Amino acid sequence: MKNDFGYILGSNIKAERLRRHYTQEKLAELLDMSINYIGKIERGTVIPSAFVIFRLSKVLRTDINDFFKEIE
Repeated sequence: MKNDFGYILGSNIKAERLRRHYTQEKLAELLDMSINYIGKIERGTVIPSAFVIFRLSKVLRTDINDFFKEIE
């Protein structure tokens, strides 16, 4: 599971969220999404669309490529 694309992507998104000291609730509010959906992304059970990844990079003020670190 730790080599799974969704798991790594979700972990990287979570790391960026924590770096900004945002809760899942705050991030969900900024994105106008549910906390449940944010949790699913971070756990890797849902792979977000390209548009959602783009929005995440803007809200978290990070390079979109940072979400794909360590994905082979």
